[in-house]
Order: sequence, then C-alpha cells, then structure tokens
Amino acid sequence: MELRDLEYFLAVAESGSFTLAAQQRGLSQQALSKSLARLEGELGVPLLERTPKGVLLTGMGEALRIRAQTVLAEVSHFRRDVDVALGRSTSQLALALSPVASAGVGRNAVIRLQQRYPRLNLRIEGGLAPQFVRLLLAGEIDLAVTTGGGDVDPQIMVTALGDERWLVVGRRGNPMLTRARSIADLGGADWIFGKLPEGLGQPVDEHFLAAGVPPIQPRIITTSLPFAISVLEATDMLAILPRSMVVAAPGLMGRDLAQGGWTTPLIAMRRRRAVSSAAATDLIAILQEEARRAGGDIE
Repeated sequence: MELRDLEYFLAVAESGSFTLAAQQRGLSQQALSKSLARLEGELGVPLLERTPKGVLLTGMGEALRIRAQTVLAEVSHFRRDVDVALGRSTSQLALALSPVASAGVGRNAVIRLQQRYPRLNLRIEGGLAPQFVRLLLAGEIDLAVTTGGGDVDPQIMVTALGDERWLVVGRRGNPMLTRARSIADLGGADWIFGKLPEGLGQPVDEHFLAAGVPPIQPRIITTSLPFAISVLEATDMLAILPRSMVVAAPGLMGRDLAQGGWTTPLIAMRRRRAVSSAAATDLIAILQEEARRAGGDIE
C-alpha cells in the first residue's frame, strides 16, 4: 500500500467528487481512478460508491478514512520532526506550566529541550490544571505540566513524571529553621501561608499534631508567591513550599522535616488521539529525569 494512494483516497473522500479531487491534486481523473482501483484491489473490498449526487464511502471506506488520516498525519509529523532535528526548519511547541512546575522541573526541562532542538520555538502558558484541560481540549496547547490530584477529563491522557517534595522554608540563616531537627521544634513559629494542593493539607496537619504542635495558624495568608518569598527573605517567618521553588530562590533554605511525608505528584497532560511531536515526547522523558533529581534539604 502506497502513501500516495491513501492521499488520493482521502482527497476523494473529503471532496465527495473524483473531478474535484483530481483538480486539487493536479491529476487526470483516469490516473486518480487507477490509483483508487489499485487500493481497492489490494484490500479486496470496495471503498467508494458512485451515485448521482457524488461519491459516497462504503462502511470499509469510512473505516479506512479514519485510519488513513491518522497514518498520514503521523508521517507528516515525522517528516517535520526530522527537518527540525536536522536544522532544516523550525517548529513550535505550545506548553503550559503550573507555578510549581515552572519553578523547577519545567524550567530545567525547557532549557534542555531547546539545547536538543535549537530551531524549536516554544510558547509557554501559565495557570492551573482546570485551565490546562480546557486549553488541551481546544487544541491551543500541546502539553501541560502540573501537580496531580483529582479526576481528569477522560479525553486527557496523564503521564506520571515523579513527586514534588514540600519543605519547611525560611530565609537562609533563619534561627528556628537552622536549629530544627523535627516538626516538634517549630512550636511558636510565625507562618506565611497559601492554599496547599489537594491532598497535602491533611498530611501537614497530621504531622504537626503527631509532633505535639498545633496545626499551622498563619499570620499572613497569601496566594502571591513573589510576595511570600519577599516576606520570607526579609523576616524570620516560615512557610511550606515545593522544593523546586526553594531551589529557584537563592535567599531561602528548606528543611525536609516531614522526612519525605509531604509530596504531590507531578503529571504531564496531553489530549488523547492528538499526534505528539518528537519534541513533545522528548520533553516528557526530560521532565521525568528532572523529577528524579529532586532531593532533600536545601541549606
């Protein structure tokens, strides 16, 4: 079976006319008919039915139309990937990163991806998982990286990348955090806090209660990460933040006083049935490598 025969078959199927398909492809109707007859002969089933109102697909023709679209799209994407990898053309990847992903594994992975694909153009959106699902379903982004948890639309395919570890965070040299060996040493701390991801709030409270320390009652509540970091760097207040965010803030230190007990899954989301480029596939592998590198304390 030749790709050209599939292309000609799709041209007829989509236009509903041998005449229009031949004009679009710059062929004679005789050459087009010969190609389709060869395809039907090879498969051993009729694919098209001529009627006074035009050309209709048979049941097997409709089945082939769906598969032919997928095959030709994959071939087209592969040719584009080869051109990009060899530097013969540019390509674009639309990516969405949550705040947690953009501060750590996402940032590092994007840098590595651009080194691997020097002619790849990236468009990066920010936001949270519900927004990413809408963008994926609308075809506006190719891939999203965020913290997991909760149900995801069945049209979305989820790939596990690893776990993001959460630390008790303060400025470098914070006296309480420097001395602390466990959560029990944090009694009386002043906290700046925002909303924790789904599934993390309860383990945090349980660890504090088990250590004989009341659950956190923040003095400052904020959803602004830049504001929280600026307050942490200027005071002796504490917070609970993802390790990747602490790495990105040179003025902060972080301690894993929960001994790995506070984690959230990092996931990549793609639309099912969407054709993934080589760059998107490589990016997922790089993200998984970056997630595995996450360690413990940051002094």
